[in-house]
Formats: sequence, structure tokens, C-alpha cells
Amino acid sequence: MALQEKLNNLAASAGSKVNSAIESGKLHIKINNEERKITEFILNLGELTLDKLDAGETYDDEIMALYSSIQAAREVIADAKTTIDAYRQEFTVSTPVCTNCGAELRDGSKFCAYCGTQVAAPVEANVCPSCGETVEDTDLFCIACGTKVGENVEE
Repeated sequence: MALQEKLNNLAASAGSKVNSAIESGKLHIKINNEERKITEFILNLGELTLDKLDAGETYDDEIMALYSSIQAAREVIADAKTTIDAYRQEFTVSTPVCTNCGAELRDGSKFCAYCGTQVAAPVEANVCPSCGETVEDTDLFCIACGTKVGENVEE
């Protein structure tokens, strides 16, 4: 009888430990879900505060210093986008590019030599580098997508 009692106690103890582990796992999941909610609330709070700062509200010096950093980063981004646009204008006029990887396409290409993406139409001097529409030598812009294709357009 003593052996059976020990086995019963051992089984009860193991069952209790398993239940505790399961409940502990459930609580960890609950904690993670609540932490995700808090992260989302913080993000929303930050976006709301940023919207108010953009609208002209002022806060304490610490928040205003962070806002100045955000404004400086926005200026860097705007400058970089302007430079990218200038590169695109320069690149689009002179050389057609792959729509997948941005590599230059050679005249007559049916596929990109760098990534293998199929070109919409063979690249020729009289094809829009952006959409593949046929353009006239005298066209300054593509009639299908508006991309600059001529050399004589003032920036």
C-alpha cells in the first residue's frame, strides 16, 4: 500500500507541476499581449503628440528638443528625396532602367542582365524607359505615363 500511495502522490505532484507550467505559459502569453498593447499605445501617443507639435503646440524643453531632432531628420529625408528625384530625372532621360533592380538596360534588351527580370518591350531609343510605350524622337514626355523622354525640357 505504501508504494501505491507514493505513486499516487508522485502523480499528483507531477500533475500539479504540469498545470502550473500550463498556467504559467498562459500568463506569459497574457503579459506579451499586454506589452504589445502598451507599445501600440506609446506609438499612438507619440504620433498624437507629433501631430500637435506639427500644429504649433509647445511642450517642455525635453520634448521640444526631441521635436527639433525629428524636424532635422525630416529635412535630411527631404533633401535625400530631392537628390534621388534629380538622379532619376537624369537617369531616366539618358538610360532606361530595370523596373525590378534599377540597373541600366542595354538597347534591345528583353531581360535585365543583372536580375533577369523580363523587360516589358525591347529597349530602344524610341521606347519610354519607364513604361515601354513607343515614343517619337520629337516627344519630350511619354504620352502613356508622363515620364520625361526628351533632352530639351527645362528642369
